[in-house]
Amino acid sequence: MAQHIADRLHAEGPKRILALDGGGTRGIVTIAFLERIEELLRRRFDNPKLVLSDYFDLIGGTSVGSMLATLLAMGKEVAYIREKFESWAPRIFARKGDGVVYHVFDARVLRGSVQSEVLDRRMSSPDLKTGLCIVTKRIDTGSVWPVINNPLDQYFLGRPGIGNEAPRKGNGDYKLLDIIRASTAAPKYFSPMDIGIFEGEMEDTDGLVGTFVDGAVSPHNCPALQLFMMAGISGYNLGGGELEPRGNRRAWKLGADNLLIVSVGTGSYDHRANRSRLSAGLDAAYALEGMISDGQQLALTLLQWMSIPRKAWHIDRVLSDLNHDLLGDGAGLTKPLLTFQRYDVRMENAWLEAEKIVGKPFASAHLERLRDFTNPDTIAELYGLAAKAAAEQVSEDDFPTVFDRLWRPAGPKMEPA
Repeated sequence: MAQHIADRLHAEGPKRILALDGGGTRGIVTIAFLERIEELLRRRFDNPKLVLSDYFDLIGGTSVGSMLATLLAMGKEVAYIREKFESWAPRIFARKGDGVVYHVFDARVLRGSVQSEVLDRRMSSPDLKTGLCIVTKRIDTGSVWPVINNPLDQYFLGRPGIGNEAPRKGNGDYKLLDIIRASTAAPKYFSPMDIGIFEGEMEDTDGLVGTFVDGAVSPHNCPALQLFMMAGISGYNLGGGELEPRGNRRAWKLGADNLLIVSVGTGSYDHRANRSRLSAGLDAAYALEGMISDGQQLALTLLQWMSIPRKAWHIDRVLSDLNHDLLGDGAGLTKPLLTFQRYDVRMENAWLEAEKIVGKPFASAHLERLRDFTNPDTIAELYGLAAKAAAEQVSEDDFPTVFDRLWRPAGPKMEPA
């Protein structure tokens, strides 16, 4: 067991979470915001070597966000991650199939790229500097799997065999490579990932093997809400209580001075189906895209409802940005449950012009190219747009000084703000 992870997650005091969305090649948008966050925090602590794993106690991601989250949790600088991402993307997103008979991309290339960094490390690896959560979807049981390196999670340790039942693996036994591959297995684009759940041969008999697809095929392509639930629900035991009896499990303390969540997107837009192109195959594709967008909007709605963001995002015409609403206000509960901020680029001409990201609107075809999460040719342009947005959106005010308590393996200590 990585004792430094247990000590960090279970220590008293304010906690900070970083949540990274899925989005394929549009992960470069996330990277641009991460660069800005890292730069700001290095100035805050007067430390040019600070990495985001020094500051955030839990980093979680879905799909491409799981790749970025893992590298951050391993203590990598954002500049290093950007270099790797820009090198990997053209190879990973080189078309091999038609998406009907064969998957569009070769998952072996994705796997090889990730393996070059994570090697054979497991979720229990001591090389993880902070908490890590990877969101994937197990389709043979229809369940969301947020796999975390919390040593006191109910499923972190394996379970011995009972009777004729094979011993069950624990979350800590899973290879980072396999879990990332599972989280990035977007239907149609990459083949599903089979992972052995119980000790034994890799055969799909007696439930020994689980079949996983992209975590985007769940409500949590934006994992911020899932991570908030992990923090605040005692069943997840992030506070490090005794697992049994169940009532002894502990959550992290909620409140604006106790929990900070920073959520970073990959570029969002309103998903609309082209009625003239509807068909059996496209119906499913449009429905999946719409479900991902709905899950993201749900997470943003709930988290803004529970907090008072410095820069709130417009939800829709009915809810606006929720700046007149706070969950529990009608019951006399007027304190926010967390400090929350969302960073993203709205890939809509009206938003891009209003935010002065572009001087004139994009042609429809060009905007569609930028939205395509499988197109590595747009990475440089997307980075430029996101860097402009990050310069405007990311503020020191989003990181209140109450969260300036940094963690060191020997114990927490106060760093100068």
